[in-house]
Amino acid sequence: MQRLFSITEQLLSYLLCALLMLLTASVIWQVIGRYVLASPATWPDEIARFSLIWVAMLGGAFVYGKKKHLAVTILPEKLAGTVKGYALEIFHHCLVTVFGLIALVGGYSMAKNNFEFGQLSPVLKINMGYIYSAVPAAGLMLIFFAIYFIAQNVQLIKQTNSENT
Repeated sequence: MQRLFSITEQLLSYLLCALLMLLTASVIWQVIGRYVLASPATWPDEIARFSLIWVAMLGGAFVYGKKKHLAVTILPEKLAGTVKGYALEIFHHCLVTVFGLIALVGGYSMAKNNFEFGQLSPVLKINMGYIYSAVPAAGLMLIFFAIYFIAQNVQLIKQTNSENT
């Protein structure tokens, strides 16, 4: 499971880097077109917006996978290394799993509806289902990372209990 976690994390980081480069390039092109060429293009705005949506959704899952997300750590730090601390972390990751499931199911429904009804973006004529697919993709990543962390904490509880007996 550690290998799958590492591969997923690495692929996600590459995808996020590519999306950030696309976002940056489209914004730079938009600025050059508007202020240097005096002929603003409309497509860079949509590319920047859509790549920002994907970066925000997948980036949130990525930082959760790195355990670098914003958190209040008073209680977890106080209970660190104890069975209660591991149980608290499991509870936390279970909540993230629930939110990931909500994002996965709700986002899938939203993306599926857009694929079926064929809503297109105004300029690029991209099916909006591709854009809305960022929500279930992020939900899936959250669930994967949460299950991995739950399994880690269960192992730590077993180790702590075996050391105490």
